Amino acid sequence: MAANTDSRSNDLTSEELIRRAADLIPVLKSRAPHTEEIRRVPSETVQDFLSSGIHRIGVPPRFGGLDVDYGSMLEVATELARGCGASSWCYALWVAHSYLIGHWPLQAQEEVFGEGPDALCSSSLNVGKSTTQQVRGGYRLNGHWEFSSGCDSADWLMLGLHGISERAFFLVPRSDFEIIDNWFVSGLRGTGSKDIVVEDAF
Repeated sequence: MAANTDSRSNDLTSEELIRRAADLIPVLKSRAPHTEEIRRVPSETVQDFLSSGIHRIGVPPRFGGLDVDYGSMLEVATELARGCGASSWCYALWVAHSYLIGHWPLQAQEEVFGEGPDALCSSSLNVGKSTTQQVRGGYRLNGHWEFSSGCDSADWLMLGLHGISERAFFLVPRSDFEIIDNWFVSGLRGTGSKDIVVEDAF
């Protein structure tokens, strides 16, 4: 990593987060060809994001997140993009989803961040070819979704489904979804925006 940082500090300022992102530019540039080659954000880059603490911008403060505004994430993402556009794109999505989860009921937040602030969430919010069945205690989910950027590194997915009476979003843990390796494109290959399949998840 480019800088020795204490990612667990909860008093990181926007300025410090932007500086840490800028420090990552050289290593992101050096990895950019490999990122395109493997068609996903490398695990080393994901770990750099986690170690630097820049991902915690979107995590609710009660779970170790940072009390900084959404605009700071955009500035951090802008710095990261100077090194690797694909890595920056996935970073911004992971943080944006953390922000969204912070507006869900507390139980959902605890499911995602209860063991710490390093959980990452990707998504495919188009309802796609999905079905939802209401059963005792919850819902039974099945479906196929497209274009889930950053899914290879995600601990959770936020999926759009046809709800019982209206469209709904569901959080699905990594154990309940399959990644289809079909992201073969000419641009932004490193985003790993692959298809997702869920079969009979509760």
